[in-house]
Parts: sequence; C-alpha cells; structure tokens
Amino acid sequence: MRCYLVRHGQTVWNGENRLQGHSDLELNAVGLEQARRVGAFFAARRASGEALTALYSSSLKRSVQTAQAIVESTGLTLRQDSALAESHLGTWEGLTPEEIDAKFDGAYQQWYRHPSQVTIPGAEPLETFKRRVQDAFERIRATENGREGSVVIVTHGGVIASLLADWLKADYEDILRRVVLENAGVSAVDCDTMPPYIRWVNATQHLTDAPI
Repeated sequence: MRCYLVRHGQTVWNGENRLQGHSDLELNAVGLEQARRVGAFFAARRASGEALTALYSSSLKRSVQTAQAIVESTGLTLRQDSALAESHLGTWEGLTPEEIDAKFDGAYQQWYRHPSQVTIPGAEPLETFKRRVQDAFERIRATENGREGSVVIVTHGGVIASLLADWLKADYEDILRRVVLENAGVSAVDCDTMPPYIRWVNATQHLTDAPI
C-alpha cells in the first residue's frame, strides 16, 4: 500500500509568510491553481493504471479545497479528519517571524532553532501535536491496510514533518529546518510495514510544467 502525503495549496498567509496553525484560511488564486495541478497529477497516475483507493484530508479549508480538486479529477470520496490539522500556534497565528520576534523578544528565532524549548502562549503542546498526528496516520493505515491500491492524504507541512521525523527516527526540529515541504508538494511512502519505506519527498514537477 502506498500513501501519498500532499501539502495543501497556497493561502494569502503563506504568500505573506505568516504562521497559520489552526487559522482556517481558504486557498488564494495561486493555491487554487496548485490544487488543480495536484488533481491532474493524481488523474494521470490513475490513467497510467495505478489504483487510488482512498482520499483523506485535514478538516481545515485549505486542505479540503486542495483535496476537492483531487475528488473532481479522480472521483474519489473525501473523508475529513480533524486530527490531520496543523498544530495550533496560539497567539503567534497570523504573525510573520519578524512580528513575532518584535512582539515576543526574539522568540521566533529561538523556536526555529529549538521548538521544544519555547512555549508559545495558547499553543498546542508539541508532544500532543506529534502524538495526535501519529495516531491519525495509524488509524488510516489500519483502515486501508489490505486493500490493493494507494491512499492520498492532504494535510499540512508540520504534519508531514512530524511523520517523517517519526519514521526516520530523526529530530523533528531538524526536519522542520532542513526539509523543504512546499505548498502542493507530494511525498510518497510505502506503508505496508512500519516504519514506511520513503519513496520521495516534496515532488513538485506537476507545479512547474507552466508558470502559475
């Protein structure tokens, strides 16, 4: 069983480099076009003979809209799961890194280097976030295991980074800093066994065939 992990398309706050967390923004014009291309990516895989058996998404609008483009291109039924949502970033949501540093005495730079050592006011604890993400993936895997085909999961950068860190036995902080997970990028893992075999991370060829 293969699992595709798709980061949602771009929002206005992505374009402005503002932290989103649980803030429920819709895709902007660029993000809608990215979503269309993600849909075309999976339509092409289905046309080439790959069986796509299930589609899951975070319940936040930016993920649902991205997943809806896959529904339109493949006919898959969308299942939403709130446990696939991005981490809640408390009072930092809606702010740029520069604004956070100015308002919270350089706290963003501290968080970027060592997220586990910084307490964000009103935020979801890091370990709570990582645990709910792992549990969500395990539920999907248990539900779909044994079916012949591929599962698509549309979610968020922090969620994908958390899963990669868990599977690679890597430091989540290093993954956040050193692995690029772009809007509408696609990663693929073979998840018949745990930890999964990682096929590729952050494929974006489907976004660069023509200017957006």
